[in-house]
Amino acid sequence: MKYFHNLKPVGKILIAACAASASIALFSGSSFASATGAAPLLYDYEFTGTTGTVVNSAPSGPAVPLTLDGTWSPVATGVKFSGDTSGNESVAYGKPTTGYTLSEPKTAAVAVGARIQYQRPASGKCFATTPNLSQIGLFNAKPTPTQAKLQLSSCATNSTQVVVLCRFAGTLTTAAAQDPPLASSLPLVSGHVYNISCIKSPDQAGMTTITLNVTPVKTGVTTTDTFTVSALGAMKSKQFISVGNTWPLPPPANNTNQFNGTMTRTVYCAGTTTAVSDCLTTSLP
Repeated sequence: MKYFHNLKPVGKILIAACAASASIALFSGSSFASATGAAPLLYDYEFTGTTGTVVNSAPSGPAVPLTLDGTWSPVATGVKFSGDTSGNESVAYGKPTTGYTLSEPKTAAVAVGARIQYQRPASGKCFATTPNLSQIGLFNAKPTPTQAKLQLSSCATNSTQVVVLCRFAGTLTTAAAQDPPLASSLPLVSGHVYNISCIKSPDQAGMTTITLNVTPVKTGVTTTDTFTVSALGAMKSKQFISVGNTWPLPPPANNTNQFNGTMTRTVYCAGTTTAVSDCLTTSLP
């Protein structure tokens, strides 16, 4: 069954067609090769059992560990991030010692995925700002604000419920606000565990497709929202990978993008569309 939603015109989006569908997630054990001949799994961080450092377990990925900092705590299913604006903050962060964190041509598909346990706002029905789940790049990075990011929605997106947001920006994004986050149509339920993935397809004929999948692990039923937007160009960033918050951490009073919840795993994939799709379903079964 598919549901079609009208999207409000925002930023650079030229065509916004959002389709929400329900399907059962499939597991694939295929071997992979990216558009550049490398394996599509770039980064794979499993938070369960960590004592403060999370290694990149992608077999062909770079040796880029994430360092946990602040008021995080280990739990049975990963790491519980917590924080507020009164002095408590937490994050996991890391980047290569040299070169790019992410460097993919416009002809590549790029994806970010995560498994989280969602926790509702401490008060009200929505967050004042957008808690960060996992990201490469910053919204206002210079010289170009390249970014691949998953976050939760704020009251500005939906005042009665919380949904997942996805944002991609590339070398054709000349202003930070040009490519706004795109919203899932599935409201999140507090305490539930979700597999989340977002894929940027290769640029083609001046456009690209972004596909956002949210799957409650309890049901295994995936809600898929698809958006057609202006081409983003290459994905090139030397910024940090950060999970649960931004890095460097902001001053305590400005710690408004803190994720309060459990992160089990986060992954980044790149290559052909098929290889990236298989990479995600294998990494987040």
